Amino acid sequence: MTKKADGQDQRRHARVADPDMRLKIGGKTYRSVNWSLGGILVDNYQGELSAGSLLTITEIGPVGARKMTTVDIRARVIRADAGAGYLAVQIFEIDTPAYAVFQELMNKRMLLVRGADRTGNRPGPGRSPAAT
Repeated sequence: MTKKADGQDQRRHARVADPDMRLKIGGKTYRSVNWSLGGILVDNYQGELSAGSLLTITEIGPVGARKMTTVDIRARVIRADAGAGYLAVQIFEIDTPAYAVFQELMNKRMLLVRGADRTGNRPGPGRSPAAT
């Protein structure tokens, strides 16, 4: 991510907060704050990873799904603060099963946005149409 002169970021991939994603890192399951094909912000992170660490995400899936999908996502830690409970990772390699889950979640997001368009409401970041 780079910053424009006016302070706005220029992300290559737009972040999505809704629907949430579950993911497994180091044998522990976490929930996303937001995500894109370029990275994930992990909530309630408890671990030893620090900025620059390489990691593999081994499972992902929508929150509420019975089962997560086994994946091979290679990423690098951009920011980490176990005390504050967050981990920001940049994805640099994603396999086909992971891409399919991201696509499924993005399709669900588009349905939320389209539903909001029909009602005249636009959901804000991290909010479903019902919350606007």
